[in-house]
Amino acid sequence: MYTIDNYKSNIRFNEQYEEIYLFLSKSADKGYNEHFHWARFEWMMCHSFLDVDALTYIAIFRDSSGEIVGLITFDTSYKDRAYIIHAVSDKELLSAMVEYVVEKGSSVKVNSQDTALIEVLQEYHFHNRGKADCVLEFDLENDLQYVIPYGYSISPEHFEIDNRKYQLVIHKGFDNDGIPEKWSDELLKPSAHFNSDLKIFALDLSKEYCSHCGIWYTHGATAYIEPVATVPQCRKLGLATAVVYEAMARAKKSGAKRAIVISDQNFYHRIGFKESSEYDTWTR
Repeated sequence: MYTIDNYKSNIRFNEQYEEIYLFLSKSADKGYNEHFHWARFEWMMCHSFLDVDALTYIAIFRDSSGEIVGLITFDTSYKDRAYIIHAVSDKELLSAMVEYVVEKGSSVKVNSQDTALIEVLQEYHFHNRGKADCVLEFDLENDLQYVIPYGYSISPEHFEIDNRKYQLVIHKGFDNDGIPEKWSDELLKPSAHFNSDLKIFALDLSKEYCSHCGIWYTHGATAYIEPVATVPQCRKLGLATAVVYEAMARAKKSGAKRAIVISDQNFYHRIGFKESSEYDTWTR
């Protein structure tokens, strides 16, 4: 028998968050849940576009001992991105989770390796609508040497981050127009597992931020890359490769064995990433 808790409020980091982090860090480090690593959940919680009013949609499934064995969540906006993450493949649990999704009217993103969940979805008349995205991985035993172009440098460990410059490199790096309003105090609070040494920047001679890679790692095998951005005028110089390799090198130093990214961009294939798994969109 399983019980269901919903995320209790529109507070990003409430008392349930740490439980979810621990659940995901065990269940989504590798395997059929790897497309929703704990860092993807934390990145979502930190994101300025998060639909905080929808947080109560998140459902936590517990076994008879009170342990989390399943999670239904979304990524920024629940309307088009429901994810079913489960630690056990018990059919009773999976059926209860699918019924929750049916009641809410969501589509589901499902790892193609998750055969147990796929079987239950088919019983509930869900159909595979095609590839949504994939997980690329980089074996950190591979060479991580890189060249930084003349006139640029990489932010050192214990670098004091200028939050406005950080915001602008992401804003411009994702080809947004204009100048954004400054992040609110809520968004500037350190996230629950924040490590500033894993936020890497390429700087020009005037110390402007030209490229950025964030990598999320606390323990386990897998470090998660999110985001990578380079301002338009500094592209095709090798800066993105430099910040990604530096980020992975620091994660490796902390104990990571591999790095993953949710993307199928040619850039990652070109610098040595290989496909680990893909996930598809399933709808009724």
